[in-house]
Amino acid sequence: MAECGAEVRVKQLDKIRLFQQFDQDILSELAKVAILRKVPKNKILTRLGDVPIYIYYIIQGKIRLSAPLSDGREFIFADLGPGDTFDLTRLFITRRSNMNAESVADSDLLQIEVAFMVRVFDKHPDLALKVIPYLCEATHDAQERVIHSAASALSTRLASTLLRLTKRPHSTATVDRALSIHISQTDLAAMVPASRAKVNRCLREWERRYMTRYDHGSLTILNRAALESVALGEIAFDRSMMQMPRARASPWHAPGRQ
Repeated sequence: MAECGAEVRVKQLDKIRLFQQFDQDILSELAKVAILRKVPKNKILTRLGDVPIYIYYIIQGKIRLSAPLSDGREFIFADLGPGDTFDLTRLFITRRSNMNAESVADSDLLQIEVAFMVRVFDKHPDLALKVIPYLCEATHDAQERVIHSAASALSTRLASTLLRLTKRPHSTATVDRALSIHISQTDLAAMVPASRAKVNRCLREWERRYMTRYDHGSLTILNRAALESVALGEIAFDRSMMQMPRARASPWHAPGRQ
């Protein structure tokens, strides 16, 4: 039974992009120390200011990374799902966490001690050269998101957030190639970030233009091309939400509507 459990963990580790750089013998070492942890909903794994001692791989469930804002609101940095990892920066630096990590659904995680990973890198220094580019890419993506959020209008930030959420494993495909995202407007506002009232106004205008539809916590993208135009900053309509470019065909026109 122990061998069977180890084999399962090796297969789980081999699905992680980071660990795909590792040889099978190293994965076997990791499998021996990796702990399968069942985490109930609303369990805080890492608090702001903690020095994390584990890295985590999400098998199933959802983990939210968030930080409090100075005005008392919460900024949701990311909702992570199956296949995601977090706290990987602890592999090379010892620094206090700048976010909270909390389960927002019952979750199954693989937990590995950072100290063990450090010993693996000491024993196999060539692995660090393979891992560093992966972490640099993740850091670059995070920086781009922050810069984009700081410099963009609300409609652009919101559109980018929705498109990013459709790529998550917990997004659900529906008919006519539309995508339904199960999320509250409060959480959407915390991801942008903005007030819930402003997000609601933007969604209502998008619904009027047949771009999206929001109903009881489920947001469906009706016209992805139009949403992509907003995300790219090609069309902005924050104040009146009525200004549209006339130089080219309108992307707001939903297929099948006359």
